[in-house]
Amino acid sequence: MGHRLRWYQGMASTPTRSSRSACGDILSRCVRHYPATETSVGWLISSNPQGRRMVRDADNNLLARFEKYLVRLGLSSATVVNYLADMRGVARWCAESGQGCSLLNLTTDDVRAYCQHLRVGRGLSPATVNRHLQAIRKFCDFARQANLMESNPAAEVRPIQPSPASRKALDADEIARLLEAVQAGRPSLVKRDYAIIQLLLQTGIKVGELTELQLADIELTDSRGALTVKGNGGNNHRRIPLNAPTCQALQEYLQVRPPSPGVKHLFLSQEGNSISARTVQRLVNVYTRAAGLTGVSAHTLRYTFATSILEEIGNVATVANLLGHRSVETTLRYISKS
Repeated sequence: MGHRLRWYQGMASTPTRSSRSACGDILSRCVRHYPATETSVGWLISSNPQGRRMVRDADNNLLARFEKYLVRLGLSSATVVNYLADMRGVARWCAESGQGCSLLNLTTDDVRAYCQHLRVGRGLSPATVNRHLQAIRKFCDFARQANLMESNPAAEVRPIQPSPASRKALDADEIARLLEAVQAGRPSLVKRDYAIIQLLLQTGIKVGELTELQLADIELTDSRGALTVKGNGGNNHRRIPLNAPTCQALQEYLQVRPPSPGVKHLFLSQEGNSISARTVQRLVNVYTRAAGLTGVSAHTLRYTFATSILEEIGNVATVANLLGHRSVETTLRYISKS
């Protein structure tokens, strides 16, 4: 094994495109067949700038292939972007860990440690950590199908269960304060932002679904309307009725929506492009703080819709359909914290 390491080190001193590929293959085989030497290999790479660069290049190439895989699966553009961003975060963590690991060398312990880093080190919510975990699982599925991994190291890592305190529906007074805060916002954005908040509150759609909405997805009359939400890849459409306040908010927004030829998305940024999920999350945070509400996110609005509509109609199956859940059991678990 010592000869293999010296040969690898010699190649790393003058890397070429072919030698990078060969080195990456040698590294994978060293770690796979000689587990006891994994720390030595990691130390060799982490202490060698050229070795680190080879790992980074290999990870970038992998993520480019991963992106094509996600597109072939028919996932929404927002999901593809999020998964790629999440996996770049994993790659950075691997590079900064000092062990010289790469995405293909992830272990179950690595995945658990990364989730712990996100939850404790960065203070991310359980839902966000679980999204990162789902991205890792999807990447490992891709790598396994491409014969780059023998198994999925993330499969045995359990998602974080949110505590009851992390799920709280807004009451009528809090909703009123939130809507008042939006109406007191920047005049040029009031109509758009008010329509966004009303839509999140009154339909329970996710932020990613909201940013993907197009003009053709809404039907409006004076007091009634409907919204069509497309599932991943354009499948699993669901139709959600719109009440009078939401219809009015959308109609008032459409009157001031900036003309953007070629842009079919419903909600636009100030530059005339489709609005991003980050912008929506940020404006929710701004208005909830202005309303004096704490611990409220865009997901809180979805949860508020779910609990209020269940109290109103008492039919879990209907609520599941409105939320886009595939099973009633999912909805029951979702609302069990109320």
